[in-house]
Amino acid sequence: MKDYSELIQAVIAGVGGTDNIESCIHCATRLRFTLKDGAKFDQASLKKVKGVLGTLIGSGYYQVLIGPNVGDVYAQLAEVPALKSKLKVENPAEAVDDGKKKVGLLDRFTKMMSDVYAPYIPILATGGIASGLIGLLANLGVVDSTGLTYQTFYSIFYSLIYFFPILLAFTAGKHFKCNPYVAVTLGASIMYPGVADLLVTGEKASLLGINFTAYNFSGSFIPILLAVFCMSYFEKWLKKILPQVVQFILVPFLCLIVFVPLSILVFGPLGGLVANGINAVYGVVSASKILVGIVFGGLFSLVILLGMHWAVTPILLGIMAEQGFEPALAAGGMGNYAALGICLAVAVFAKNAGDKTTAGSAAFTNALCGITEPGLYGIILRSKWLLGTMIVSGAAAGLVLGIGGVAATNFSFSGLLAFSGWFGCVNFPMYCVGIIVSIVLGFGITAFLLKSGKVKEYD
Repeated sequence: MKDYSELIQAVIAGVGGTDNIESCIHCATRLRFTLKDGAKFDQASLKKVKGVLGTLIGSGYYQVLIGPNVGDVYAQLAEVPALKSKLKVENPAEAVDDGKKKVGLLDRFTKMMSDVYAPYIPILATGGIASGLIGLLANLGVVDSTGLTYQTFYSIFYSLIYFFPILLAFTAGKHFKCNPYVAVTLGASIMYPGVADLLVTGEKASLLGINFTAYNFSGSFIPILLAVFCMSYFEKWLKKILPQVVQFILVPFLCLIVFVPLSILVFGPLGGLVANGINAVYGVVSASKILVGIVFGGLFSLVILLGMHWAVTPILLGIMAEQGFEPALAAGGMGNYAALGICLAVAVFAKNAGDKTTAGSAAFTNALCGITEPGLYGIILRSKWLLGTMIVSGAAAGLVLGIGGVAATNFSFSGLLAFSGWFGCVNFPMYCVGIIVSIVLGFGITAFLLKSGKVKEYD
């Protein structure tokens, strides 16, 4: 493993020293710090550090962009003696969340969604690849779509979607600081076939003699988050009033016998109302597939850049789980391919050797894994012209997808490794046309800007 000690020391100094670090986690490309004093986060000095591609404050974290090698950097950072106890976890759901800090409501919401969903994103993408490949084989007649082989690989993605209430209960329990295993049992209880089969959304049901409108929890996320959030306060209250000697048994027992029925009677129908409201708004927006394609194609890369995708992606996944397809997820990846075209053009036409190397490396990472941050921070965000090029190219490709009615049928990243996840999307040929449009436009416009002298940062 490469020695990153100099980079690590510079990053530690830039975030205010080891004493200022409360915790740190990492995602695919970024170190995400929770700091005691955010005023000590020196973005100007950090951006000058060799190996740091950029910085960002958002989603409740002070973020330092490292790139695809962030895992190795984090591993060595965790070996710094003063940080060993603070960096012992890598799971975003296990990050420390200091409730005493004054964090904006939107940042708190985004951080919560990130903590709860982030651990499952790689698995969703993996399942998307598996279901895409098995779907292609079924369409070619190689496997029987009713057989066990097909169902086994198909389930890798759709079981995750179906049992989301159980999985999200675990990470929500960690985020809200209640017993995650009790939370999982709560999720499993409402998904138990004997219960789930009787909960048909919109139909009348009766529990404990109370008549209510049923809501089926499969593929949902709002009800379980509401239930675990409320249960976390109930658990804390129980631990205050019950003698410690009986807490081991009575706390989980009381939590479950109260919140399993409450989830079915209250949080399910309430979550259904919220979901219906979201779906109504989405219905208005998605009435024009062309508009959805243009907006998400042009702007979703910026949403990801700001960390706001954690507030949007779960909603889109829920809609896809309900109706079987979703157009915004497909269009949202077009900005990634536009960024690929831009980086390729800079790698070919830039005069600065360092920029050519950075752009080439970023293009390779993007093409292979769909990770755009190295290109965004290292190349695109340095020029308003290139940022505009990414938006325009992504929007044009989104227009193509909108005209073709392209929609995702499972979750998958952009890039070669995850490309099979798109085999089963609605109108796959038009999806490929959109990719070509975004890359070609991004490359062509950037080449023109570089040759005409509009972009001079790379001379």
